[in-house]
Amino acid sequence: MIYAKFHTNSGERIKYHKSSPVRSGIKFAETINKPFIGWIIGNGKKIYFWRDSWAACTSLREHIDLPNHLWKLCTAKVSDYINFDGWNVPSDISLAFLAMGIDITSIPCNPNDEDIQIWKPDIHGKFLVKNAFESTRNRLDTTWWWKFTWLKCLNPGLTGFAWKLMNQILPTDELIQRKDI
Repeated sequence: MIYAKFHTNSGERIKYHKSSPVRSGIKFAETINKPFIGWIIGNGKKIYFWRDSWAACTSLREHIDLPNHLWKLCTAKVSDYINFDGWNVPSDISLAFLAMGIDITSIPCNPNDEDIQIWKPDIHGKFLVKNAFESTRNRLDTTWWWKFTWLKCLNPGLTGFAWKLMNQILPTDELIQRKDI
């Protein structure tokens, strides 16, 4: 739903402004979360063949260099290449997949089921904001003194002082002189 609101029919992000309080956040989060979204292929009716990341970690479009006006013509769905037995991919497309290191016959599909979009980092494929945050945030190594600084038994004023001291942001004479204050 949100994807459709901010993308054209050819799958490109819109170039004009659409007023929405969450648009900038969606635009930012889309690029971060895109590698974590995948598909369990059923009948292929919900999955765009070239734009969605169903065969690899990225979409097939990102592997092929074509001008934008030609991508607008590429509107095939995965269902176009599935018959009642399974995959029915033309040999030239199959060879292109093999050149990209993708064996399409090894990708399971069930023509009798619906497609399911999944969140790859979760074992059950369910998207949770907490899981998205944990998957995409940059973790910094914690220092040895951190666990001792924030103990509940210590006075909060003392822990704040210790934190400032260890991060070298305590207003000492040397720091004040270095900043020319």
